[in-house]
Amino acid sequence: MVAGVDSDILREGERAEVNGSTGTLTLEGVEEVPVVTAILERADGKILLLERSSRVGTFRGRWAGVSGYLEDLTPLDQAYREIREEIGLERDALELRSSGRSVLARDGARIFIVHPFRFYARTTDLRLDWEAVRAEWVSPEEIRRRPTVPKLDRVWEAVTGSLPGKN
Repeated sequence: MVAGVDSDILREGERAEVNGSTGTLTLEGVEEVPVVTAILERADGKILLLERSSRVGTFRGRWAGVSGYLEDLTPLDQAYREIREEIGLERDALELRSSGRSVLARDGARIFIVHPFRFYARTTDLRLDWEAVRAEWVSPEEIRRRPTVPKLDRVWEAVTGSLPGKN
């Protein structure tokens, strides 16, 4: 780890600036992209995974939580907005269980700064929009068995304190 960042974020030959005073790492030519990911959980402990459609800009066909780019809102407000837009649940159908430290996920010349959230879903009556082709309620261990967006296992760890399938 460098400045609290997993070494898989770094690429051979890149110029990096580490500021020990602020605990920051800057990579030349790498764009930071802030996003949110919300993992919804139902009463039996199963979590919602969405299979991303071919119409989204990134990670087509991969499994993910409800996610989206951080726009002009706070990360939590953006998470609520994404949940409403992508699966049709309003705030009153959700209970925030936890949020976690940001997770960094590299994709070429971009680093996604993922703001993770975990919600309890009071209903499982979903309405998918165009961003997902399928939704499944699965055990958290499925995160490690499926082709997911990068670092979805770390997002789960950030909101629960343990990796999927580990206690």
